[in-house]
Amino acid sequence: MAPVQCRNKKYDLKFKVAVVNYAEQNSGEAAARHFSVDPRRVREWRKNKTALQPSEELEVNMREWVIGKRLRHERVTRKMIRVKAKEIFTTVSDSSDERFSASAGWLDRFLHRNNFTCRRRTTIAQKDAKEFTENHNTKQCCRRTTHNTKTEPTTNT
Repeated sequence: MAPVQCRNKKYDLKFKVAVVNYAEQNSGEAAARHFSVDPRRVREWRKNKTALQPSEELEVNMREWVIGKRLRHERVTRKMIRVKAKEIFTTVSDSSDERFSASAGWLDRFLHRNNFTCRRRTTIAQKDAKEFTENHNTKQCCRRTTHNTKTEPTTNT
């Protein structure tokens, strides 16, 4: 008897394409045994092979686009990724009846699959020391004049 497989197991796109290619060269049952997947999954993936190819091309093109932007130190936002994905999908997809929305869920999974992160832009945490010292000295001088105290201004050495 076959071992019980866990439910809702996720397979990445490369794995699915490899299984489909193996199944076309041999048989669906042989592919299921070789890759330890359910034969029903193999039949399903073979049936949806036309949808797997544009997905694979989209994934590769999007990964290259994001990496290229980041290598040029250009900002890449979540919205930019979604817009570019829709644009690339129209060029990659053969049929016009396929719809691709580049949803927030798709974006999250794409970022996770490729180990990308989108961080928020942050401001500089601390200004340079010279400016900080000047502001500090100015505030101290104002306090000294209001309270009539005599001390030397702070310097950064």
